[in-house]
Amino acid sequence: MNDSKIARTLSRLGALLTAMSVFAAAAPPMAAAGLATIEARVAKLRDSHGQVICTLFTPSDSFPDRSHKGMTIAVPIANRQAMCRFKNVAYGAYAMVVFHDENHDGEFNQNWLGMPKEGFGFSDNPGTLRKPSFSDAEFIVGQPRVQLTIKLNYWF
Repeated sequence: MNDSKIARTLSRLGALLTAMSVFAAAAPPMAAAGLATIEARVAKLRDSHGQVICTLFTPSDSFPDRSHKGMTIAVPIANRQAMCRFKNVAYGAYAMVVFHDENHDGEFNQNWLGMPKEGFGFSDNPGTLRKPSFSDAEFIVGQPRVQLTIKLNYWF
């Protein structure tokens, strides 16, 4: 290939890349910019006393201890079930922690040994013999409506 052909090829390539970048800038936002509703059905409650508290975590939060975005809601219990709905959630990776606040004090109560006195669970329902990591409970929000079922665990 001679120098003039290389120059024309590079020029065409540059024009193509410029056109692609103009098109990409003018294109509507991709799915990653979407908003969704997460519906988490909480199952296996031992009774209908109190409330259920759900906290949504992003990968940058201190899972499962603290969500920096304040994405915590409390919902009523009916017939030993509850539904936590998070609306207008950006598409991405999340994890959820849920507990049965039986005495309605807003706290996850533990005994003097630090053992849970109230039911708890995580998205993706990982085992409860150790503290799960974010990836153990991770789920992806990539469509307008995401439905989960979280099963509670009671130790006492």
